[in-house]
Amino acid sequence: MHEEPRGFYEGERIARVSIWTLLALGIVEIGFSLVTLSVALLADGIDSISDAGVTFFVWTGLRFVRRRPSRRFQYGYYKVESFTAFITGVVLVPVSAYIIYRSYRALLSPESLRLPVLALVVLILAGLGSLYRAIQMNRVANKYNILSLKLDAKNSIKDTTSSFVAFASVLLSSIGIHHADAIGGMLVAGYILTVAYVTIRESSLVLLDEFHEPELSKRIESVIRSNDHVKGIRDFRLRRAGPFIVGALEVEVDGNIPLNQAHEVATQLETSVRSTIKGIRRLTVTPVPHFDPHEHPHEHYTGQ
Repeated sequence: MHEEPRGFYEGERIARVSIWTLLALGIVEIGFSLVTLSVALLADGIDSISDAGVTFFVWTGLRFVRRRPSRRFQYGYYKVESFTAFITGVVLVPVSAYIIYRSYRALLSPESLRLPVLALVVLILAGLGSLYRAIQMNRVANKYNILSLKLDAKNSIKDTTSSFVAFASVLLSSIGIHHADAIGGMLVAGYILTVAYVTIRESSLVLLDEFHEPELSKRIESVIRSNDHVKGIRDFRLRRAGPFIVGALEVEVDGNIPLNQAHEVATQLETSVRSTIKGIRRLTVTPVPHFDPHEHPHEHYTGQ
C-alpha cells in the first residue's frame, strides 16, 4: 500500500475508534454528573460528546479525501479535509457557550457535591483515556501530515488537560471550596474556545489559499536552483490542498537549448522536488527561454 492511502486509512481508523470511545466517555461522565451534582464533570462529559462529533467530521473528511477526482471536482477532494476542520471549530463555539452558562448558574448557587470520590475516579480515567488517544492520534497525524487529524490531536490534548482541571476543581469542592466546581466548568469551556479559535483560523487560511512557510519555499527554490540549466525562477506559487502542497513556477533556462531538452529539465525538476520534500503533491514547472542580451542578442529559442 502506498504511503498516501495508508496515511488516510490509518487516520480514518483511529478517528473511527475515537468516536465511539469519546461517546462512551461522555455518556458515563454526564451520567455520573447527575449523581454527584458536579458541573465540572458535566462540562467534561459534554466536551467529550462534542469531541465525538468533531472527530466524526474528521472521519468523514478523511473518507472524502480518499476519493478519486471526478469530472465535477477535477482537482480531487483534498480541501474537504480542511472544510471539515473548519466545521469542527464552528461546532465547538456553541458547546463552550452552553458550558459557560451552566457553570455561571452553578457559581451563583454553589452546592456541595455528592459522592465526590466517584467523580474524581471518573475524571482521572477520562483524562488518562484522552491522553492515550492524543498520543496515538498525534503520531499518525504527524507521520502523514494530516491537518484535520493534527487539530483533533490538539483537541485530545485539550481533553486531557480539561479532565485534570475538572479533577482539581472537584477535589477542591470536596474539601469545602464549593465554588471551585463551577470555576472548573468555566475553565473547561475556555479550553474549548481556544481550540475552536485555532481550528477556525488554520482551516480558514488553507481554504483561502494562504501559504506562509518561508523555510519550505526556500528549500524548494534551493532544489530548483541546484540544476545547472536553471538561470532563474519566476512566478513561484504554492498552496495547500488538504494534507498536501501543490504549486507552479516558471524556470528560466538557456534559450539556446532545444525545446525537448528544456522540457526534460522541467520534468527532472518536478521529480527532484517531489522526491526531496515530503508533502509535495503536484508541482508544475514551466520552462521559459532566457537570453543574455550581451552574448546572444539575435538568437532565439530553437525548439529543435
